[in-house]
Order: sequence, then C-alpha cells, then structure tokens
Amino acid sequence: MPTAHDNALPTVSVLGLGSMGSSIALRLRDQGHSITVWNRSRAKADAVATYDGVGQARVALTPAEAISSCAPNAIIILIVTDIKTTKNILFSEGVGDALQGRTLVNLASGNPDEGRDVAAVVAEVSRGKAAYIDGAYSGNPSKARAGQGQLFLSSEKRETVERASVMTGLAEVTYCGGIGASRAFDYAVVDLFFANTLSFMSNAAALQNEEVEMQPLFKAIAARLATVPAVLELYSERMKSRSEQDYIKDTTCTLNAARSYWASRLPYNKVHGIPSHLTNLFVDLLDDASGGREGEHSAADLSRLQEVVRYGREPPFSSTHPWIVLVLGAVVGATAASAFWYQRARAR
Repeated sequence: MPTAHDNALPTVSVLGLGSMGSSIALRLRDQGHSITVWNRSRAKADAVATYDGVGQARVALTPAEAISSCAPNAIIILIVTDIKTTKNILFSEGVGDALQGRTLVNLASGNPDEGRDVAAVVAEVSRGKAAYIDGAYSGNPSKARAGQGQLFLSSEKRETVERASVMTGLAEVTYCGGIGASRAFDYAVVDLFFANTLSFMSNAAALQNEEVEMQPLFKAIAARLATVPAVLELYSERMKSRSEQDYIKDTTCTLNAARSYWASRLPYNKVHGIPSHLTNLFVDLLDDASGGREGEHSAADLSRLQEVVRYGREPPFSSTHPWIVLVLGAVVGATAASAFWYQRARAR
C-alpha cells in the first residue's frame, strides 16, 4: 500500500482495456498522467504500457493491485463490458479495501437502476469510504483517443464530479445529476444517433433509385438537424400538460399530417421492393396515438405520441409528472422537425 512519496504515485487507474478502455488509457498517457492498468488479458495491458507516451503506465496483475498502487486520492476508471462484470471485479479480493479514500468512475454499459446497484456495491465493499461517480461515454474509441467525445457523469454530490478534474481531459464533461441520471441522459443523446442512422438507412434505396447526390443531401441534413434541439425544447413544454385541450391547441404538426408524411412512401416502397419497417413503425405509432386511422385524436398535436411511447395509456384529466422525457425526443425528434417543416411548406 502507498505510504510515502504519494505525489510520485499514479493518479489514475484504468480497469478494462477493450477498445474504449485502451483509448482512454492512451489518452491519459498522452496528457502526461502516470497510470496503472489492468485487464483480464495481459497482452492488452502490456500494449498500453509499452506505448511511447508522455506519461508512464504500470501493469497490475489484479484489480486490487491496480487500485492500491495509485495515490490515496486517485481516480479509478472501471470500463468493462457490463454491470455483472463490474460487480464481479468489485467483489474480488482486496478491491474494497483498496478503494477506500479513492473515487471510482463506473463507465460500464447499464441502465440507471444498475448504476445505483453498483453504487451500493461500492459502498458495501469499501465500507462507505470510497466516492462513486456513475457515467456514460458517448463517442467511439477514436473520439476517446482524441479527447473529443462526451462524458455524462452523475453523483450524489456535484463536487465529487468536479474534484475528478482528470475526466475533463478525456471528453466534454456534463454533470447530469444524481446517480442514474447520466445513463438516462446518455440514452436520450445516443438514441438520436441510432434514430437518424436508421432513418438514413431506411431511405437509402429510394435515394439510390432517384440518383440523389450525397453531398447536397448531407448539407441539407446538417441544416435540418441543427433545428432539432429547438424542436425538442418546444415539444418538451407541450408534453407537460397531457390535457386533450392542450393537445389540439396551437398544433405544430397534427398526428394526421405526420401520418400522411410517413404513409405517402408506402406505395413507392411496395412497387420498388423496399422494406417498410421504419415506415410501418411510425404509421402504427401515429395510428395508436390518434385512436385509430383518422381516429378521434388525429387532429391532435404530434406531442400526443407520448401517450403511446411514454405512458402506454390514455391521459388522466389532470397534469402529472412534469419531467421532460428526452428519450421520446430522441426517438421522434428528427421526425418531428421534418414533419413540422413539411406541414409549414404545405401551408404556404
């Protein structure tokens, strides 16, 4: 255990050296940090240690050794495949004692409840003497290597995240709130990537059939995507009431107009043999929110989609939870923007 010359000891430990963990470790070395590393496969740890970086890296044989070889107030970054593996490491011999006085940053994939589960395990094994930060990294390994991704971090105390200043060299850091918030935050942000990528893939056949030039398309997409945050902010306000009267007041885009936008491509897809998975998904969601095709709610605002994808039931007579559901925005944000401007164009 470290007892002297603590300022010369490694200040960061990285446990888990998959593609993301290795990129983070190498980024830390490039920034001059002295680190310890551990991985179940020794070869990956050796690769990080032998890299010709500015900072030094020591290879540990066990997680406990990697942690205990660091300075007493070190940051321990745990980035393994899943929460089960995370817990197994935390319960392994010596880890709990080694964590005492240090801060664990958990970047393993998992949901908010699992983040809280890990926090409880950390408190248990360290006997309440370790700080805990729950996090999610948004970006690919090359982004992590360059320090250009996004880190969403949460802890019961904001100052816990602020004290872990080393994390700001890895990515743009956002404090999201209490433990679990960073994972909900990550879902909402990253889902936008998946939703837009799926949309592009779904439209790829028609783009090819019609010989659309890609560069002008990408430029137009970039301009449209720039409007999405404002649209999501608009819809987050509209989603608060859940009153049927509010759903039909000052509509941005009606459910019926959005359905027409999506359904218009079904005949084309059928003729040209293009799968309609995404189209059918949105048509079905819009029909559900409308109360059936051309149903009683078809003139309602697009924000009524939350009754299907968020609540899965009819709205009550009074307002309920005012929390903004960003996940809904992630799934329909780009579609909302497109449908909004589509209706605007038709009205001109």
